Amino acid sequence: MNIHIVETLNKFVRLPDNQWESGWWDIDEDRAGKLIGGNVFFHKKQMEPSFFGGTITGYRIEQEAQHEGMIVFTLQYNAACRDIRTDKGGWSKKMKIISHE
Repeated sequence: MNIHIVETLNKFVRLPDNQWESGWWDIDEDRAGKLIGGNVFFHKKQMEPSFFGGTITGYRIEQEAQHEGMIVFTLQYNAACRDIRTDKGGWSKKMKIISHE
């Protein structure tokens, strides 16, 4: 599965080995687990091409009070995940999950 996310605040943290974290997302843990191995595409607006993305390598559940319980994805950056568009259908909560792309 792949996911498209509207990300306007640049909530990215660089980790070692070209890994990144992005959060905080309102998505259930079961679905987050199913996204591991898929691609994530970050967009400024739904109908704009993605500006960043990569392969989801894992996730964690935020423990800090302000975002407690929300999902933080870990991803391996991939330039091929830039400039990707998706149609306007299927968006919910600033996210769009696609089973096959």
